[in-house]
Amino acid sequence: MLNNKRVVLIRLSSIGDVLHCTPVAKALKTACPACHLTWVVGEGPADVLVANPYIDELYVWPRERWERNLQSGRLGEARRLWRHLGEDLGCRPFDVALDVHGLFLSGLVTSATGAPRRIGLGGTREFNWLFMTEQAPKLADDVHVIQQYLSILRPLGIRTADYNMTLCLTREAVAFADRFLAAHGVEPDEVLVAINPVTTWPAKNWPPASFAAVAAALGVDCRILLTGGPRDKEVTAYIAQQAGTACIDAAGSTTLLELAALLARCRVVLTGDTGPLHMAVALGVPTVSIFGPTDPRKYGPLTPGHVILQGEADCAPCHKKVCRHQDIRCLRSVTPDAAIAAVRQQLAAYSQLQPLPSEKW
Repeated sequence: MLNNKRVVLIRLSSIGDVLHCTPVAKALKTACPACHLTWVVGEGPADVLVANPYIDELYVWPRERWERNLQSGRLGEARRLWRHLGEDLGCRPFDVALDVHGLFLSGLVTSATGAPRRIGLGGTREFNWLFMTEQAPKLADDVHVIQQYLSILRPLGIRTADYNMTLCLTREAVAFADRFLAAHGVEPDEVLVAINPVTTWPAKNWPPASFAAVAAALGVDCRILLTGGPRDKEVTAYIAQQAGTACIDAAGSTTLLELAALLARCRVVLTGDTGPLHMAVALGVPTVSIFGPTDPRKYGPLTPGHVILQGEADCAPCHKKVCRHQDIRCLRSVTPDAAIAAVRQQLAAYSQLQPLPSEKW
């Protein structure tokens, strides 16, 4: 057993994948509550783990800065960051390392931990297996990415069917959401629907005009919250202008955990296959997600209570970041009317389950 053992888990990015990995931490600590779990993560998604009760130590490594330094030729700074990582991890007496990232880089990080037992995922790329002492068996039933990540625990004799992700909010994040919504005149009993229109892949982005049509229709009965990062402001501003309704544009105005706190106040979240989708799912907020180039059987919500609108095209799912046809035909096959109906379906289901909207607050 792993009780009283030190375990290090490596999953560096991205927001969705980090959240998909949280069931691994929960299953490990549930089976071996006395083990000490350290999670190595990059700076970008680290916020979603800061309040996770199943992590004993969160080690945030500036992977993004390290890569930028490499790419720009600042090799001295890149070496310094790598040396610092090795020194920090090397002084910890880890017993087991779990590489749930499966890349050459994560293999290097796993090796730097100095753990005598290093377990990797089966079927990984980039010669990741070279750094492992063993690999977890990959089974045919491991379809969803959460199931694949949980397979890392099989060599330890740990199995679970609990696929719920963990995302806990801090008091500061909740207080921010309270202030932000109050400043925009949102009453506690108002119906708030979030629209997160931009993903990290151009091929996963449903047309902004379609989102605007949804916002216009739903804005008659709901308050619309537009979310995203600083680079998404142009898109959210366009949607707000085209919708012709009083949208609340929060894009670029929040940290990751503050965004999570805002999503937690919503009745429904409408978005594509992107981090905020998985944040909402982890928070237990009903979602409507639009999938095109990626497979929802692998990346979509795995727990009940969510609606997936899957685009139809002969080439989908292609798992390409840029549409080779230049027309995102899979996503365009999903109509605004379909999304409007799905959101209203979720709102109706919510009202049947909740005693009174005010009691949720």
